[in-house]
Amino acid sequence: MDDLERYGDYNEIDEPPTRSRGALIIKIIAAVLIVFVVGVLGARLYVFNYYPRAMKSIYFTPALTEYYNANGGEISALTQKLLYPYDDNDEGNFFASNLIVVREAGELQITLRYNVSLGDSLEKNYGLEDFNPDDREQFSFRLWRDGLSEGDEGSEVGKLVHTEWDSFAMYRYAKLVFEDVDFGAEDSDEKIEWIRLEVFVDGAQKSEPFMILIYENHEERSVFDEYTLSKKERPL
Repeated sequence: MDDLERYGDYNEIDEPPTRSRGALIIKIIAAVLIVFVVGVLGARLYVFNYYPRAMKSIYFTPALTEYYNANGGEISALTQKLLYPYDDNDEGNFFASNLIVVREAGELQITLRYNVSLGDSLEKNYGLEDFNPDDREQFSFRLWRDGLSEGDEGSEVGKLVHTEWDSFAMYRYAKLVFEDVDFGAEDSDEKIEWIRLEVFVDGAQKSEPFMILIYENHEERSVFDEYTLSKKERPL
């Protein structure tokens, strides 16, 4: 046997096995589905956390502008993360955020948000039919403070001087600006320990308003962060 016959088999190149076209298609479909699911979840997270700029920024009323100018731009604005931003943990009809307070000026600003699907909850739980999420006239708001002494059930505080509305995707936003808010004296027993936002909806068969705790200043929780004004927020 000559060398060609003896070693010929070792010189042959094996062809790679052909891939299954079906398996390749399945992998492509799986990859597309993963990208789609991640994209949907990312979009939902973005929409959930999104607030239009005006809903997050401080609003300068004439009174706050006057206070700003009188103090050379030093207004000591504060903010606080809300521990209980919903009116109800189960229903979650309304959500509050972006609290801004200027105690010395008696100013409190808060943003309220709700989903257009709010009508389903109002109809099911409170007998309100034909709810229009864009009908702003059906809403009214007030602030309610805690009692300052035993037997004091609290009272309304401040007055609503400005409401600004906006929308994005399925959410509706209301920027609420209150003035003449008495926060009480910080170094006495007369300081206000909590303030809640009360939301009234015309036609809802509810014995009390929707309520969200938006301000806490007591022994268990009194942490506030400084709210720094951007150049665009400062009044002219």
